[in-house]
Amino acid sequence: MAKPNETYTEEEQERIDAVNLRQRGERPSKICKSLGRSRMWLQKWIKRYNDSEKSNEKKWFKEESRAPKNVHRRTDLEMEQLVTTVRKSLLGGTTEDTKYRCIGAVEIQFRMHERRYTQKMRCRVCQQSNALSKKKRSGSPKEEAIHQMQV
Repeated sequence: MAKPNETYTEEEQERIDAVNLRQRGERPSKICKSLGRSRMWLQKWIKRYNDSEKSNEKKWFKEESRAPKNVHRRTDLEMEQLVTTVRKSLLGGTTEDTKYRCIGAVEIQFRMHERRYTQKMRCRVCQQSNALSKKKRSGSPKEEAIHQMQV
């Protein structure tokens, strides 16, 4: 059970009270009706309480994070650094070969194919990396507008 001298949020106190009522033998339907909660809600917190008793866990009434415990499609650091390096070299555009080339996902895949990496790796790494900005394209120089009668 929870210690009486600790302070809890309203939600946590409601959970503790519901489990205490059930431990005293109160019917689940009566508990749920008085709290305005569903039977599944009550069963969830009773199960958490029972599981915590087995594992000696004291904070059974706390809300657990719903965030995934591991990232499903995480890109390894080596591949991310490779794609970032390729993209930076394309953004630089210093050589004649890269000066007028595209810098998007297709070009990065082409460069990685040249380096013998599989196409399994898409350019989500480029999207994840906010450090890279778009290449500024220099267009043709702007000339002043001339009226046709001035020609």
